[in-house]
Amino acid sequence: MLFFPPLTITLLAVASGFRLFDGQVIDNFNHPARARRDLEETNSSTVLQPGPPAPMRPQNLRKCASEQYTISSLGDLNQILGCDEIQGDIVITNFDDAMLKLEELRFVDGSLEVKDSPALVRLEMPMLQSISGEFKLQELTSLCFLQVPSLAAVREIQWNVLPILSAADINWERIHNLSSVLISDTSLSYIIGINSGEMESLNINNNRFLESVSSDVESVTDMLHIAANGDHINVDLPHLHSTKNLSIHNVDQLELGELRECKGSMSLNKNHLHSANFPKLGRVAGTLSLVDNKKLSEVSFDKLKEIDGGLVLANNTQLTKIDFFPELTTISGALELVGPIKEVEAPNLKLIRGSAKIKSTDESFDCLAWSKSGISSVIRGGKNECTNSQNQNYVANTPTDPMSMERHCR
Repeated sequence: MLFFPPLTITLLAVASGFRLFDGQVIDNFNHPARARRDLEETNSSTVLQPGPPAPMRPQNLRKCASEQYTISSLGDLNQILGCDEIQGDIVITNFDDAMLKLEELRFVDGSLEVKDSPALVRLEMPMLQSISGEFKLQELTSLCFLQVPSLAAVREIQWNVLPILSAADINWERIHNLSSVLISDTSLSYIIGINSGEMESLNINNNRFLESVSSDVESVTDMLHIAANGDHINVDLPHLHSTKNLSIHNVDQLELGELRECKGSMSLNKNHLHSANFPKLGRVAGTLSLVDNKKLSEVSFDKLKEIDGGLVLANNTQLTKIDFFPELTTISGALELVGPIKEVEAPNLKLIRGSAKIKSTDESFDCLAWSKSGISSVIRGGKNECTNSQNQNYVANTPTDPMSMERHCR
């Protein structure tokens, strides 16, 4: 019988969520909110230490080697039964039994893939410590329980189309060498403690019961995408300082207080956020968009100076005053503002290389005043268009020449 210290048990409970697809809670974790509170209390009183190093390998391991082991039945398991270490890939496909348990497997020098097995309900690998390549679970439509409590090293995780997987016995905080995570279409409730200084991608989407995602990642070199998960998900990335393309949608709370640079585009769309604060973000190398955030009323980009793409703020119904870019100097693309906008202020803006389009639904917004504003005077790339709720449409083909302003009233 495996023994876990109390902290590990708490982490496993929170990380898996133990929620069935019909919303019922199983096992002895009948109070996930309490489990989560216990974890938060533990974290508040404990200084997190670096995770354990990659697992050491005993000298007396029973090793098996082949380019690929393909398993489709219990009979096929004879190929690897008794093997502590597999040198080669393991592919489990069209497996025809409800339970697959690899009790002795500890190390895989290669990839482990389980796919296209609609009969599989439980997958248990209690001793597995390391996968040098990819850990893939794909198209397992009956899988509801996964057990890999000892896993401490894996390069890439891809879990996709596991619609009733609600319990995952995995300790994210102890896993090292993790460069990429894709978790899509599961019934997991929590993914807590992904522990990696630098990752290539973090993609968590379409997990309909997911309530919380957290990671200590500091840099994402390609894609950070969290979208279309549970209705009230919290995303906590307190140490992230650099990412490439960032898209976070449909979240309730967001922590990105250390983010300093986005080396691609950044989109925060269709969220339930009341506030979005980026006190250290200095540059966005692509387009910055905040769209359809109906509850968003507080925004700050205190140090943002450059946007190398466009700036899009649209249909954020609680944002009436655009005054949260005090240091912004350059927008290299177009500017688009849509919504109940009353005022627009950007005191240090010196250049908009693209066009500008303002569509205000507030009756007090004055397009003529906008056309004479300091912001209008720095538009260099095309038309300066303004429409207000009185159906007044102003278009300047030469934004810096007020005599060229054409007025169209409908």
